[in-house]
Amino acid sequence: MKPLSILLAAGLLLTPASVGASPMLLVDASTGDILAAQEATRSWHPASLTKMMTAHLALTAVRSGRVSMDTSIVLSPKAAAQPPTKLGVPPGTSLRLEDALTVIMVKSANDVSIAIAEAIGGSEEAFVAAMNAEARRLGMTGTRFVNPTGLHDDRQVTNARDVAVLMLVLLSYHADYMDLLRTPSVTVNGRTLKNTNKLVEDYAGLEASKTGYVCASGFNVAVSALRGGRRVIGVVLGSPSAATRTLVMRELLNTGLSEAAGPIGNLRMMKAEAPMPAADLRRLRCGRQDPARLEVRAAGRVAKQTEVQPLRR
Repeated sequence: MKPLSILLAAGLLLTPASVGASPMLLVDASTGDILAAQEATRSWHPASLTKMMTAHLALTAVRSGRVSMDTSIVLSPKAAAQPPTKLGVPPGTSLRLEDALTVIMVKSANDVSIAIAEAIGGSEEAFVAAMNAEARRLGMTGTRFVNPTGLHDDRQVTNARDVAVLMLVLLSYHADYMDLLRTPSVTVNGRTLKNTNKLVEDYAGLEASKTGYVCASGFNVAVSALRGGRRVIGVVLGSPSAATRTLVMRELLNTGLSEAAGPIGNLRMMKAEAPMPAADLRRLRCGRQDPARLEVRAAGRVAKQTEVQPLRR
């Protein structure tokens, strides 16, 4: 494995020196062995990586029989009023749960995330309480959720280690639904919504991936990839651009899948003591602009639709 210092020296420094090195983690999914790590328990804002837990709870409800993938998810006025990125449909619009999950994974739609939370939890508040209870159960000791979208809140934090644990849970509990986390595009009313995650488009062996961005966090990504029977999970937080995020993650995955890396620890032995205040990159990324209004700015907005037809992958 190339030492992380070499990766950084190659021009892949993720955050300015004033902020410090940002988190990266590479894990052997079959053993939990850590193959590379940098600031892996440092508190960070998750942005839309939050939606991995939103999807986990929704799919858990499907497994338990409380809902099905055909359950209707109706957008309330509160859901429809969420800031972008969003599907942008009127209150009262309904989608099948499967389609709703696809939209939040492909397009990081905040309005649809709130609608899922309300449908599964009864209210956003109850769903968030369930998110935190599940994080505690899973041993995600450095994570605190405040909403199911990832829109910025100073209190909403996680770390690379906890994100890797959550990806392992998705793979273990919901293997039949992992296509939701690698869908390149969906079509709504004849309009194609593309996944802006370049790894989904062309990384051989990619099983699941989710990106996230708010001004406070920089560009985040979590990936699971499988080749030749070897499965690795990579997490990169705080990259200065989507392109750099992709470049760093490719390097991590390539090295892990090549079996060139030996273990330097195990996830069971690496935990944060508690959720802590996270680095805030808003001044560096977006000046004085409101980060809640700039979620996934590079992804752009989806034009308003007056009706949602079944989605086609």
